[in-house]
Amino acid sequence: MEVLDLFDSKKNKLNKTFIRDSGETEKGEYRLSLHVWIINDKNEILIQQRSLKKNRNPGKWAFTGGLPFAGESSLDGALREVKEELDINLNSEEMELLITLRREHDFVDVWVVRDNTKIEDITVQKEEVEQVKWVSIETMEDMINDGQFVPAVSLYFDLLKKLLYKCYFNKGDNK
Repeated sequence: MEVLDLFDSKKNKLNKTFIRDSGETEKGEYRLSLHVWIINDKNEILIQQRSLKKNRNPGKWAFTGGLPFAGESSLDGALREVKEELDINLNSEEMELLITLRREHDFVDVWVVRDNTKIEDITVQKEEVEQVKWVSIETMEDMINDGQFVPAVSLYFDLLKKLLYKCYFNKGDNK
């Protein structure tokens, strides 16, 4: 049973918790979700295919992510999720919060980090992940348009793509 903190509409922590998968939050209450965009020196992004046994979006591609536990910071939750799902130890000082988005029932903190872990050095958590691969932003966009990604990503992909080109990709790659 995973216990999560709840937040108000301005992302202030409430003095309330929520049991994951127990339904929707009450009106005016939000959970916190995390996405971690791991970018290598070729400006490829590490994506993972969700386990075929998952109830939601089985076999769809996504970013590493999850939910921080009650009392856990967004950064600590992001580091934990990457370690649990991919067995990659990221340096907290190299993590950068790119953006926080508010959706209907949650906030999404999108973290970005540079890392060059080789695919063969990744050990996936089989309950969560089928496989991982490095893809270009263009390939990812094609996968999203083809319905291969979890649907929520399409809501904010264009914004994040612009931010990545402006802030993280080589200046010569400007789109």
